[in-house]
Amino acid sequence: MRKLVIAILLLIAVIAAVWGYLLYTVPVDTRGVTFPLDTAQRALLAQVPDSAESFVIVPRAAALNAKLDANPITRDLLVRASGKQPLPRPWMLGGADVIIWTSNKKTTYLVQLDPFRAMLARTYLMIAGAPGGSFLINAPADQPIERGELDRIATLANGLPPGDALAVQRISSRGAFPPIPRPAVSSIAVTPGEVVITSRAPADPNDVVRPEPLRVRFPKSAILTASFTKPPRALELQRIMAKEVTTLLGDGGTIALYDVDTGTLIPKPREVIALPATPERRLALDSVLKAIGSTGQELTGLRTVDSGNDLVVSFDPKSLDHYLKDGADDARWPANVWAAKLDPGRMVPLLNEIDGNPALRIVAPKLHRSVRDLKHWIGFLEQAKSIEAAGSTDGVAEELRVVIAAK
Repeated sequence: MRKLVIAILLLIAVIAAVWGYLLYTVPVDTRGVTFPLDTAQRALLAQVPDSAESFVIVPRAAALNAKLDANPITRDLLVRASGKQPLPRPWMLGGADVIIWTSNKKTTYLVQLDPFRAMLARTYLMIAGAPGGSFLINAPADQPIERGELDRIATLANGLPPGDALAVQRISSRGAFPPIPRPAVSSIAVTPGEVVITSRAPADPNDVVRPEPLRVRFPKSAILTASFTKPPRALELQRIMAKEVTTLLGDGGTIALYDVDTGTLIPKPREVIALPATPERRLALDSVLKAIGSTGQELTGLRTVDSGNDLVVSFDPKSLDHYLKDGADDARWPANVWAAKLDPGRMVPLLNEIDGNPALRIVAPKLHRSVRDLKHWIGFLEQAKSIEAAGSTDGVAEELRVVIAAK
């Protein structure tokens, strides 16, 4: 009996020592990604298989896990992801780097571990029921991405701010964030209160570069505010607004959305349009008012206000009053293409309702597709305080900055 007790105590001591070793060797600080990419980061890139449509490189992934857990937004995403399939635990990874890629809607993790950790990790994943082939431990990647493409990815990433991870969407990647051309590279940085994503993609050579930034102010109580140099084609403004009014936004402006009436055949936005109060815009607005006429203005509820700095146009008196009395926040970043800010807590429920509208799908298919994409991107961020984005181009690269603020 005494020998049995001693054996049990020794076994407990060994298990405690192993567990202590595993925890002690988990790094506290992230190594992150810096730009230009260094030799070690280029070596990680070289392990990505050519079959990958998009991929993420996470140096010292176990340390990043602690940062993700400290942020309420990313913590919720971790819980959701682990509910779909088991994820590598920090004690399994130690100081290892992780490469994650998707191909044909399948996600794969590649990690290089020491023999002892590799044995424990395989045992844990087998017991946890991880899908076969989802985790590659100490396994060589398939045919890697061609060297020339890797060089182009690394060059495109130059100028990105340091981050905790690097995400890449290749030309074959479709329907994924960020909403810029492909290929796209993104630096992702996580703090307890924010997630900041900076993305870059090759610029469209046909785009006209605006030298000065947009004048952007975000009304505090608007659900969504968007300023742009020219309206995106996906908005299909001519389908949901009077033709005369859409011409006012031909050279850009601001749309502040305060609500959406989803009880009509086609969802009716409760919004305000603001334009720079330049002589040219005043003449254009006068022409629109004459074309609509006083009777048309009474029927549609069209109201206009010249504040001196802005020409404000609205078909909804309540939204117009909100806008005129509303305070405003300055944009976080300058932008010369577009800038937007939204309240996901109020926006996500509206997107869920609008997405199910069959008439919108027929009348404005591009707008409906944009609604569905936005719902896909922010559907899990309903508990976030705000999401702000800024898009710019210098003629060589298109850059998108996004910050997701936690409550």
